[in-house]
Amino acid sequence: MLVSRPDRTGFDYAASIQEVNAFLRQVRAEVNTPGRFDFIPRKANLDGLARLGFTVGAAKNEILSLTYRDYDRGPLADHSGEGVVWEFIKDIDGTLVYIKLKVDSDRGCVCMSFHESNGPYTLPYRESSCREDD
Repeated sequence: MLVSRPDRTGFDYAASIQEVNAFLRQVRAEVNTPGRFDFIPRKANLDGLARLGFTVGAAKNEILSLTYRDYDRGPLADHSGEGVVWEFIKDIDGTLVYIKLKVDSDRGCVCMSFHESNGPYTLPYRESSCREDD
């Protein structure tokens, strides 16, 4: 079970590769379960999909392909006060895309943000040579 640290700001703390991989396993399990993926249709997200020429299904595939190397920050307290969010920056065809996710007990994997990154970002494991299952 993943231990959340909602009191962390993310600026002085990076989740371990093992924690990131555990979260991504939860994400994949939820996304691959029918009815357990929720893409929030905010204007920024819909505009981001349009600029990339993506559908929600294509965004879902990008989420499924995230690795610890795409990890940016988290877990961070969700501004709504419920649960924690994780942030990723994925290079998609030369565009850095900001992806914010949470796993919610009622909705499954919730994609809160999917759009071009405005920075700044940390990407603590981008150049890591660790094995994927570490």
